[in-house]
Amino acid sequence: MTRQAVVGILRRRGIAIRVNTKLTSQQKAAAVERYIAGESSTRIAAAFKVSDMAILGILHRRGVAIRGKHSLREDAFDDLSADAAYWIGFLFADGTVYFRKGWKPHIGVGLSKRDREHLVKLRDFLGSTHAISDISSNRACTFSVRSEKLADRLLALGRYSGPIDRTLAKSRHFWRGVLDGDGSVGEYGGKAQVRLVGKRRLLEAFNEFLASHGMTGLTVRPHKSIHIIGTTGKPAKKIIHLLYGDAPTVLDRKADVARRILADSVSKCG
Repeated sequence: MTRQAVVGILRRRGIAIRVNTKLTSQQKAAAVERYIAGESSTRIAAAFKVSDMAILGILHRRGVAIRGKHSLREDAFDDLSADAAYWIGFLFADGTVYFRKGWKPHIGVGLSKRDREHLVKLRDFLGSTHAISDISSNRACTFSVRSEKLADRLLALGRYSGPIDRTLAKSRHFWRGVLDGDGSVGEYGGKAQVRLVGKRRLLEAFNEFLASHGMTGLTVRPHKSIHIIGTTGKPAKKIIHLLYGDAPTVLDRKADVARRILADSVSKCG
């Protein structure tokens, strides 16, 4: 159906035709001020003779939080508590921070569907009401939020460049989060094994953390397009005990493996 036909139908039914109005910079600024002052986007749209979506688009591009949409605890990473350190580590390993001009920064993470409940834990920690999306084509699920404050905080803590924050670098909770994101914990050939893959700068910081706890002798090695660090046997058990012993926040699947390995160690000693 052509546009002219649609217009004809609307006119015959007495429906006013909206004019495709382009707001000036001053009008856009006024619309933002009115919304921040408490006026609804619908009333503002009517006043400027544009669609509600046009006003919401202006607000979104200018980083104004939309009322009644989603809640989000944007100060979640301000205090580097045990839980905050864990989730920061997890996002350092498995999350992405994406910037696009005109939009709020995007923070997202995708996991296998078997770990969907872990995204629920992350969402709860962030005080978020954003949806977790299931992708049936590849049996995965994703969770994302938009927040300039959270994105800037992750970058300042060393997500992509520069030194990793000193408090995080010394935190077993942070490193457990990293290992839950990009590492493996298991038993191979009857021996405990711990492996972590990622960027060299992150793995070298992990190696320094282990050395500060008396676990030396590990090396960061090239592995395909990234790097890897790992060990087996008693050193691996020590790492598992350090990171997963009495852990407040953890990926359930890896926690189960860690508990079994540690329990086996106790039974053998007994």
